[in-house]
Amino acid sequence: MMQTKLYTIGYGNRKIEDFIMLLKKYEIKFLVDIRSMPYSRFRPSFNKNVLEQYLVNENIDYRFLGKELGGIPENKDLYINDIPDYQKMRQTLNYQNGIRYLESGMEFNYKMAIMCAELDFRKCHRHNLVGVDLQKRGYEVLHIEKDGELYQDKGLF
Repeated sequence: MMQTKLYTIGYGNRKIEDFIMLLKKYEIKFLVDIRSMPYSRFRPSFNKNVLEQYLVNENIDYRFLGKELGGIPENKDLYINDIPDYQKMRQTLNYQNGIRYLESGMEFNYKMAIMCAELDFRKCHRHNLVGVDLQKRGYEVLHIEKDGELYQDKGLF
């Protein structure tokens, strides 16, 4: 049976151990990093290569898709008044390929989460861009909140 749920998580000020504990709590087997820049000055455990090694040690697959699904595009044409324009971003081949990648993972029944740095999904493109688009395609989006509990997005976009 195809997976129809996608989880989202942000690390914010979490310790790497707490982050991994939450992934395990929800039995996430595949983490897709959608940060445009997969590095953290304040949380070096979340730097791409370090994070990937932590996840490998816990038997969680990792994939970086920041070029495709990141919230801060390199292309300056995708901005209006220095703010990323989600409508323009949605039209790019990179973004569409990123969405297709997530859908393929769910078709293969991977229990996956997308991650970003922002702890509050309400302020993050993982909800306001990627989550909204996947909901429109019929997927259920579940956000792992600051307290570790799930918030089911009801599709109010």
